[in-house]
Amino acid sequence: MKSSHYVGISFYQGQIQIAEIDHGKKPTLTALSERSTSLDFTHAAAFSPDHPQLHTFVYELEELFKQNRVHAKTVSFALPTDPVFINVIPVDAALQGKELTSYVQWEFGQYHPDVPAKDFIITAQSLPHGKKNVKQVFIVAVRKGMVGFLKRATTELRLQLHLIDIDQFSSEKALRVNYPELMKENTVLFGLRHGRIDASLLLQGEMVDYRAFPSDTPEALKKTVQSYLAYLKQKDGLESPGKIILHGIEITPQTVSSVQRETAIETEALDAVRHLTLSKKLYEPYVKESSRFAAAIGLALRAQ
Repeated sequence: MKSSHYVGISFYQGQIQIAEIDHGKKPTLTALSERSTSLDFTHAAAFSPDHPQLHTFVYELEELFKQNRVHAKTVSFALPTDPVFINVIPVDAALQGKELTSYVQWEFGQYHPDVPAKDFIITAQSLPHGKKNVKQVFIVAVRKGMVGFLKRATTELRLQLHLIDIDQFSSEKALRVNYPELMKENTVLFGLRHGRIDASLLLQGEMVDYRAFPSDTPEALKKTVQSYLAYLKQKDGLESPGKIILHGIEITPQTVSSVQRETAIETEALDAVRHLTLSKKLYEPYVKESSRFAAAIGLALRAQ
């Protein structure tokens, strides 16, 4: 019988986060934890299936799984956005198939002329709400060495690899599941980590825009929020989203109130367990800080 347990793994600031969901009658969060890791996943170029710290990483995950009694046989990883090439570009709406693939690879080469495209897995997805003759295409490029490293780690753990995603977009799944009322309005999702802030616009639950911003000062979040809202107003004529949601690290009540005060838009930290059934064995402080685990929870929710 196929296991109903899925585990998601994410990485923030030298920490590994794990979340396990039991997809029974109701999605139940059965494990939520984190620990330090010796690997820095923001430097993707250094990774390969033969990475010298592969077995250290496998050991770290094994310990996390044992301590939290993880039963899942299927695992997914959410990569930090720092080492991943992500962009939204306009393309001719008539481009399809091989022509679109060729154009996307050419576009990638304009940003990274010093690295061969063959070293990357490049995917492209058309975004909704494009214009008649021009469509917006969302590009993600991940180094094959990083993918190979995670595949081998999964094999060493004797598990099945389900998905490799990006943490900002994995968090969108946690948002959609826990905030179904937002599927009827516009929402801006900000992902916080040291040195970087990711911003996405969701229209009725669908991601239609993404940008990344540097975060090098305590005031960076305020500036980023105002900058992204101004960009959306200029680009799409969006006057004001219905809500701003924050996820990631160091999201305090003061952070939330500061953003809401600056924008006059309802703001909150992503409660990634809001509509989930919770196991009694979960560590309560982690449950209260579930926005930091949003990517891992979002991945674990993706059983299909």
